[in-house]
Order: sequence, then C-alpha cells, then structure tokens
Amino acid sequence: MKKRSKLVVSFALIAGLTLTACGTSSTPEDTTEAAGAETTEMETLFAGESSTPTQTEESSEEAVETEGSMADDSETSSSDDTTAAVTAPQITSETTYRNWYSEDGEQWLMQAECDSIQVQGEDCDRLCEAVNLWNEEQTASFWESCEELAEEAAASIGEVETDPDSYYYDSSREIEVTRADKSVLSLTILYYSYVGGIHGDSGYTTVNFSTESGEILTLNDILEDADGFQEAAQTYIVEKLSEEHADELFEGYEETVAAMWEAEPIWYLDAEGITFVFNPYEIGPYAMGTVCVTCPYDEVSGYMKEEYAGLQGTGAAKFSENTEIKTELGTVSVKMEVDEDYGMSPVSVCLDEESVSAGEFGSFGEAYLLQLADGRSFVLFDADYMSDDYVTFLYEITDGTVILRSSLESVSLERGTVSAGGMTLVMRLGVLGNYDSLMEYEIGEDGALEQAEEVFEILQDGYAWHILTLVKDLPVTINGESAVLPEGSRIRITGTDNAGTAYFTEEDTGENGSISYEYGDEENVWELYIDGVSEYDYFEFLPYAG
Repeated sequence: MKKRSKLVVSFALIAGLTLTACGTSSTPEDTTEAAGAETTEMETLFAGESSTPTQTEESSEEAVETEGSMADDSETSSSDDTTAAVTAPQITSETTYRNWYSEDGEQWLMQAECDSIQVQGEDCDRLCEAVNLWNEEQTASFWESCEELAEEAAASIGEVETDPDSYYYDSSREIEVTRADKSVLSLTILYYSYVGGIHGDSGYTTVNFSTESGEILTLNDILEDADGFQEAAQTYIVEKLSEEHADELFEGYEETVAAMWEAEPIWYLDAEGITFVFNPYEIGPYAMGTVCVTCPYDEVSGYMKEEYAGLQGTGAAKFSENTEIKTELGTVSVKMEVDEDYGMSPVSVCLDEESVSAGEFGSFGEAYLLQLADGRSFVLFDADYMSDDYVTFLYEITDGTVILRSSLESVSLERGTVSAGGMTLVMRLGVLGNYDSLMEYEIGEDGALEQAEEVFEILQDGYAWHILTLVKDLPVTINGESAVLPEGSRIRITGTDNAGTAYFTEEDTGENGSISYEYGDEENVWELYIDGVSEYDYFEFLPYAG
C-alpha cells in the first residue's frame, strides 16, 4: 500500500458506502457557489466508485488546470510492459493535477491530483476493456466531486484565515498495482480529502479484476471452500491484530472482524497472500491509521482456487520486507534488521541461505517480485537513507544466487506503476530547484534498468515557489533558436534530461523553451552554471530543499 505523508482519518465518514468496484471500506480564475451537498466530502468522493459519469473528465471553465508536460496540458507517466506475453497485462499510469483559484486570483482555493491507469495486452482484450472503462468512469466521478469541493471552498473561504500561497482544500486519488499476472489484476485506491480543520479524511478501497474475463472478482470467486476460508482467515486476522496492536484496538474488535464477511470485505492479492484492509476508526482509534493484515498463502491456499494462490507465471506482485516468498528458484526475501539505537538498519536480499547486502538505511519502502516472459526473475525495491533520500534496487534471481543489476539514487517506488518488464518510477531531481519527476524504465538484456525516454517529466502543482522569477536576463533556447528571457520573466521548470538541459514554460506567455546548464567544479559540484554564471545569480529564489 502506498506511502502517504498526509494523515489517515475517520473511517466513520465512509463506512456504509456500497462500492461497485469492491467491498465497503475504508493564472487565476474562479469557481462557482457552494454545491450545498448534504453528504460529507469523503462520501462524495467514494460515491464515484458506483456512479455513472454524466460528463468526461474535462474540468469546468472556472478551473485552472496545471497538468504538467512540456508539450501539452496533461501530466502523463506510463509504465508499459514491452515484453508482450499472454500472462501479464501491460499497465500504463497517469497522474493529473488541477487547481482552482478565487475570482480575484488572490486565493488558491483547491488542489487535486488523480492517478488513472490503462491496460494493454494482445491477449487481455476483455481485461483492457473492463479496466479502461472502470478507470474512465471513476476518473470522471472524481473530477466531478472535486468541482463540488472547489465550489464549497469558494463559498467558505472568507470564514477562516488562509495563506494565499497554500491551497485551502485538497483532494486526491492514488492507485497502486499489488499484483498483475495471468489470473488477476489487484489494485488499491486511496482517496483523500481535506476541507478544513485539524486533519483530512481518507480511506482505501480495492478492486480485483479477472485477467481472463475482465470481470470484477468477489471474494467467493477466488475460493474453493468459502466457509473454511472464512474460519481460517478470521482466526488468523484476530490473532495478528491482537499480537501487533493489542493496546490500541477497540473493545469488541473481534466482532467487527466477524461481521465483515456479511458484506464484501476490502481485500487484495499480492505476492504474500490475501490482504484485508481496515480503515481508520474501524477497529481502532484515529492514531492507528489504516491497518492491513495479510493472510499468507501458506495459511489459506487450501481454501483458494489454485490460480489465485500466488503469482502465476509472468507478472509482478508486491511483498513486504522480512517476508519470505517462494519461487521456482528458491525462497526470496528482502530483510531489514531494525536498529533503533543507531537509527540506520542493514538491508539485504536473500535467496534461500544466501544473503547479499544492499546497505544501511533509515527506512524501507516497497518491494516487488518480477517474473518476465523470457523466464528471468527479479526483486525490485526501494529504501530511504533519511528524509526521502531514496535508492531503488533491482536484483536478478538466478540459480542459487541474487545479482545486483541496478542501483538508482534519488529514485523511489512511491508513485507510478510496476509491471513485468516495465515500470514508471519517481526520481527526485535537483535542477534549478528540487522536483519530483516521472520516468519510464525497462529491464534491458543485461538485467539493468534502462530509461525508456530521454526527458524526466516533472510533476506539476500550483505552488507559487515553483515559479522562478528572473533577476537577470537569462540565455535560453526557444523554437530551436537562441533567445534571451528578460529580467522579471517568470518560468516554471517542466522537465530535464538531468544531463545539461532543463525545459520550462513562461508563465505569462505560455511559451516553451530550454535552458542549458553545467555543474560546477569539485568545490561547487552541486551548483549549476548557465553561460558561466551561477544559477543563484539568475533567480530571485530557487526551491531547493534544506
């Protein structure tokens, strides 16, 4: 399940909703008057899971869209599994940002971001059609709900003190693939909404598609013995909750677990087993956040249909640190030995009895088992030194050993999509400021991660400090010709090849261009120079962290 810096809050706001996709769970312009809806904001968001959109996902005329791209208005990242195989759907992901402002342009009313996916594959026609239709409907419903929230923000903005450089309302939808193979495509969807107050509201839903038919699977669809499964899974879940959260759980949480079978529980499949999700306030207080319990395949596979009890052939599936995953080549795990006194903990990749060190880190991120159509197998994972200093590793699993194939600094699995043979990853860039960017990667013949594109696409948002104001004339390239942006111009960085060229959009004219830069000498190795002049001499402020 994706990492999220925002607070996870009340499940009570979303309990009782019925979702078609899964079981119940967890340059300024103006927006119009408040919608006056009686439902909560999170109910509005979650209602999109079962509603049919009446319009496309175009925003209203009142909204300003900042969907970052160097070429157009949409921010798109794609993770395309280029190894055409019957057994693995090819998944493309996309993230879009939109912003709403007050009529006078003085107040940033709302920012929203939305993940969406599309599925491709020569032998996955039914799945492709079903997922793409599902995504289209849910995306349209999400943006519709955002329009309503923006109207509410516009109507209530005068009631509280707000920072004009920060958004007032916030809404997001994040999608993650937890397993994609010839049997199932499992997705988790995190909805978040902040509409004032101490914290926002959020909750997870899940959806599980049959790769063969494209139909949304219920829990009973994947079971051979539903009664036996329920008994075994319930016992396991209660014991795990007691073991790991004994002092935090609500009294009577056992009854909550028992009652979840009456409706479709929130569940998904990955490399480890079947995971059940309990949203905030469902079995414990707000501080517990979302609680997930994974029933390992070893515990429940006897009650499941064989094709669902573990990664099937070519595909990708997520797993947790310190968890052993059985493969045809042996038992694989990524282990992290927590050292609370030191603060940094060793991380190693293991195959049976062999262990290979990846280094020492402050925290672990996410891990995936990848099985490609050509028979090769890999472990992909990321770890954080400290404060989002991520490294993404790719190890190949061979007969009796694991071999490091790639180690990418400042790259993480936090956003994007992972599939067999291709993935979209996030890279933290330091070019005229710090920015998160998206890049497609493929696994090459030598087993290393290779960039599929030359340019890193920077995620766009509405923050004022990402607009760079010139205090000195800046030499640039526009339409292939040398040009000069005059002092006072305002630009937004949209992408970079991370090797000497940064791309920008001029805020007032919409003109696109590029900036050539180079790094300094050994004493100023992290400082950029443009035409021999320090980057700091050209701009009023550069948004570097720290």
